Amino acid sequence: MVVPAFLGASVGNTDAAAPGVISMSGSPGSGLDGNIFICQIVQDGLTGGITTDWTKTPDKFVNLAGTPDSATFIGTFDIGSLALQHLWIGRMIGENIGSDPAVDGYSSEDVYCRMYYFGDVSAGTTLADVIENGTAGSTTNTSGISATIADAGVTTLGPNRLALNLVGGSDDNLLDAFTGMSGGTWAEAVAEYASSSGSDAVLGLQTATMLNAGTIDGGTDTWADATDGWGVVGFALKPREEVEPTALSLPRRGMSMAA
Repeated sequence: MVVPAFLGASVGNTDAAAPGVISMSGSPGSGLDGNIFICQIVQDGLTGGITTDWTKTPDKFVNLAGTPDSATFIGTFDIGSLALQHLWIGRMIGENIGSDPAVDGYSSEDVYCRMYYFGDVSAGTTLADVIENGTAGSTTNTSGISATIADAGVTTLGPNRLALNLVGGSDDNLLDAFTGMSGGTWAEAVAEYASSSGSDAVLGLQTATMLNAGTIDGGTDTWADATDGWGVVGFALKPREEVEPTALSLPRRGMSMAA
């Protein structure tokens, strides 16, 4: 088994002028067919629901179970009781994505979005097959309003995991890799997306290679403002050989899953 690999990220995007629909663009290129994506959305407020429209670029995405033009919802998480972080996961079925899904249904609040891409991840069909944190399918969320951000501890259940911390903030503060943790080393997978448009926000991703089962926890980062909300969601991606797909065949363009 090899450790899942971070492949790249889309550009960040903001809808602060007339919330209604937002899209992202900028896949890391070709050769991504069947690999995992994670969609991160920061909603700078607490009202209104979030929906995603995966049909904007048809036959480009499936959820973990293989349903075309959809994604598997991981959850909605607190950002210091000031904002929300929403996460989806699924697979790409196009060789070059080009553009990403539309986001809708978030009332009058500003939203900030980004996509991340990963290879060598479990080909399983459920969250429990693909992610873990202490138990299969689980996540951890830390949040607060302070000048110090705390990581979300990740406990892996086997070898060759890639631990993730997805960071959301209610202002456009810069982020650095967490320090002071035990059990592994956090590193920024890509520079954060910090936007001063609208009410401001920041999105970030940190990763840690976990060659053996264990826990990474206790990391912190100091940012610019003690009055800003932050939230961190932690879990690990399982390696591809951990779980084999159960009668899953990814559709290709022009095809659909059998009923």
